[in-house]
Amino acid sequence: MLPLNDRNDDLWKGGPWEQPSAPVCTPPSVHVPVRRRVRPKLRVRRQRRRWPWAVGLLALILALCGGAVVLENTLRPHAFDWGGAPGQWEEQYHQAQYSTEPPAIPAAGPAEGVSLALHEAQGEPLTYTQIYDRALPSFVSILSFGTVSYNTGSGVILTEDGYVLTNAHVVAGAQEVRVQLTDNRTFDASLVGFDADEDLAVLKIEAAGLTPAQFGRSDDLRCGDPVAALGDSLGYQATFTDGIVSALDRELVLDDGTTMTLIQTSAAINFGNSGGPLLNQYGQVVGITTIKIVSDDGSAESLGFAIPSGRVRYVVNQLLAGEEVRRAVFGFTVSTIPVEGGGLELLEVDRRSDGWTQGLRAGDIVTAVDGRPVTGAQDLSRVRQGLGPGDTVSLTYLRDGVSHTVEMALVDEADLS
Repeated sequence: MLPLNDRNDDLWKGGPWEQPSAPVCTPPSVHVPVRRRVRPKLRVRRQRRRWPWAVGLLALILALCGGAVVLENTLRPHAFDWGGAPGQWEEQYHQAQYSTEPPAIPAAGPAEGVSLALHEAQGEPLTYTQIYDRALPSFVSILSFGTVSYNTGSGVILTEDGYVLTNAHVVAGAQEVRVQLTDNRTFDASLVGFDADEDLAVLKIEAAGLTPAQFGRSDDLRCGDPVAALGDSLGYQATFTDGIVSALDRELVLDDGTTMTLIQTSAAINFGNSGGPLLNQYGQVVGITTIKIVSDDGSAESLGFAIPSGRVRYVVNQLLAGEEVRRAVFGFTVSTIPVEGGGLELLEVDRRSDGWTQGLRAGDIVTAVDGRPVTGAQDLSRVRQGLGPGDTVSLTYLRDGVSHTVEMALVDEADLS
């Protein structure tokens, strides 16, 4: 994102083509060249906040001079103030190189008996005020300290005894990580699990009596559903923004080449939102905010993205158990164009897949998975995201007009590559 003083402010004030021309008696005959519109370069950026140590040190010195009370307030994430042009922060952020290494903090080990579950929505939709009141006690701020800088991000409480979820890039490469509750209590964090490709990390703090967030089903979301994001936007703690689900199953390729399938939302997501919740109209967490799209000319707006809770559940449970996160596939390819009457035609079935073993063949028409109708490829994608290799599904298909149902296991994507 360009510094504010470098942006095309004349576009908003009116460029030369928008100004009235001086009157002339006889306009000359001239050739007017066609001015082609240049498409702005889009960049996909993860939304942690990187602060140079010099700023933090300056804030600390000022705080010490002001006394203990001022010190306590200054150490809060939103209290560090640059004092320069706002755009300069964005420029520094874009130049940052993200680490994919886990933080060098104490290891907490696997969490026995702890798992993340998704819940059906119940009751009447809430107002935005009610959503905020419900979500706030489960929200945390993340401070990640490196050798030359520190980052701020957001997180979600998973359990009352201190398991916390955030984005991997918020804590990647850190030498120290602290978790701050909304009541300003701050705890040193240890690491339970970390996966850079999935951009999720689980932390542990020594606390009790916390309020865990309730996670809802991202599979139940539809385009146009109201949602809200909660995060430390630009360092302003617990900023709440509203919007809608703009798109589902949006596949994005990040700057580092990683491909992610995400929820797109119009809710404002800014630097510092990373790791915070995307909330449905029942106050449930249906996604973890992770990235946004920015353009060189500042024209990109309302293009924020979140990891669907269906994928979050699988990844988090693998991390809690101390197991490797792997990507599962069905082992077949389908036509993206639904057939008449519903369903997708199988174009190819890999002989190494369990689907082949269970009798699936090219030409079969998949009509349902786990009892849910298949109307498009996105239906299969959502099921796959929430499962790992070896997990089974009930798949219904048509062959020569006759319906069949088989139990088949997904396979490791790496085994078919």
